[in-house]
Amino acid sequence: MFHFLAQKRLQSRGFSSGRKRRKPNETALSAALRSSFQVCLLLFVLFAALVSGWIILSGSPSSLFAGNPLQAVVVVTVITATLMIHWHVSLPQTFRQNSRVTLMLTIIVFQLLLVKLSEYVASTFAPGGGFQFLVEPYIFAPMVLSLLVGRRHGTFAVVYASLFGGMTVARDDAFVFIIFSMICGFVAIYLTNQVRKRSRLVGAGTYAGLACVLLAFTLGQIQWPGFEASLAQWEMVGKQALSAILVATLTAVVVSGLLPLLEAVFRITTDVSWIELADLNHPLLKQMTIEAPGTYHHSLVVATLAETAAEEIGANAIMCRVCSYFHDIGKMNKPAYFVENIGDAPNPHDELTPNMSALIVMAHVKDGVDMAIKHKLNPQIVNVIQEHHGTSLIQFFYHRALKLRDEVKQQFEEGKAHEEDIPEVKKESFRYAGPKPRTRESAIISLADSVESASRSLQKPTPKKIDELIESIFRDRLNDGQLDDAALTLEDLATIKRSFATTLRSMMHTRIEYPKIEEGAEKGKKKPRKAKAGESKPGNGEKAKEEPGADSAKKNGGAREEEIATR
Repeated sequence: MFHFLAQKRLQSRGFSSGRKRRKPNETALSAALRSSFQVCLLLFVLFAALVSGWIILSGSPSSLFAGNPLQAVVVVTVITATLMIHWHVSLPQTFRQNSRVTLMLTIIVFQLLLVKLSEYVASTFAPGGGFQFLVEPYIFAPMVLSLLVGRRHGTFAVVYASLFGGMTVARDDAFVFIIFSMICGFVAIYLTNQVRKRSRLVGAGTYAGLACVLLAFTLGQIQWPGFEASLAQWEMVGKQALSAILVATLTAVVVSGLLPLLEAVFRITTDVSWIELADLNHPLLKQMTIEAPGTYHHSLVVATLAETAAEEIGANAIMCRVCSYFHDIGKMNKPAYFVENIGDAPNPHDELTPNMSALIVMAHVKDGVDMAIKHKLNPQIVNVIQEHHGTSLIQFFYHRALKLRDEVKQQFEEGKAHEEDIPEVKKESFRYAGPKPRTRESAIISLADSVESASRSLQKPTPKKIDELIESIFRDRLNDGQLDDAALTLEDLATIKRSFATTLRSMMHTRIEYPKIEEGAEKGKKKPRKAKAGESKPGNGEKAKEEPGADSAKKNGGAREEEIATR
């Protein structure tokens, strides 16, 4: 309240524009809900209680724990604890994100509900047809979690959804159910790697259905009737095989339809959505092409560098491309103060102090975050905008400030200035606010941004100069601690270096300049005249007459060769 009144007072006196910069909202409660271990433990306890109650209430007289509810509670609790420990050891990054824990446990519970629903449908519409293991939606949980969180999380869904699902079926069918669930689930995980088109999900579901049919023949759930069997027996085999394929395909279609909703609820972006965000017709990008064309071209080149390097180390390449498009949108507020947009115009920084120039340059990060939130861009894009400079030093203006301070000091020693005129230069005043890159993708974009900007200063770039430039930038970033929070290994950094060097060499290669053929010199040439009868040809000791225009042709050709050499 008092801050608002102070802002109004400054605005009335002309010291404030009245604009309020947007920033991501983060309260103590939201941070605790997002990463608190107590909340995580509570989620697992609720999951164990819910699954135990479901198994006890929905179990048939022939189920695994019929008449023994305490045993069901104990087994479910032990398996849930195993899931918790296994997850914490194998994937500690996502285990600390309660939204991911909620997603995993919710999808497993939903899978159990679908298993019971499919059993009811099979027993109601085909009580004696042998359809029980053919119409189960085995691939739902593995496919959802593989697409949203990753294939390693999908394997957790396969194993533990199969174990919990085996407790809900009849005792004699539990082992067969687990085999079907695991085989079909792993096939679905294998086929949903780097899905960038929703149509691939339908294909993955179809192939998973075919795997279910082959497994059913292997385990005897579908009996091969033989060539002498009746038409009714063959018809039953066809219905069983078709039902397995249709159920798996429909499950994939349902997953495709649920993905946008799950992405919005759990704030996750899949590769399919990143592809949709890569549209260059976004209003901010179209605005950038008009107001800051140099920045727009710079962003496209950074996107190419980052995407290629991300593919080499197994990071999210399409995310790197999209985030690179938007990482410098804040420069549109003052495009003329950035070198790529200046061109032949006077440099406005020549009229400013180094501190003021640094403030203007650093402001593009906060302006970019403000614009991204205003246009409701993906939160991961906002994070990359904040992190792509980390807490790095703006060396150009920092060294200029040091030089200016030394000049004023010298004037003071000569008696031409006062001691109060000596400016105070603080290194922290020339550093970006950060934070440092916290993901592999953000670190790759940060490095690509620096390499692309520095490569523009190369005169006559050669492979050696490019390699030395990249090595220097990487060494400075490591020594400055800018990559401390990013999960990049030294092997990853070496791979990124090679990728950057290869891409820059292909983009900055030189071309041969072809000499122009002058029309006058071409017309001045004459065909050699044949010697008439009785006319002697010039011999070894006789000098032949030169044709007209020969001297000028030689001079012109020599001038062109000299021009090519100097270029």
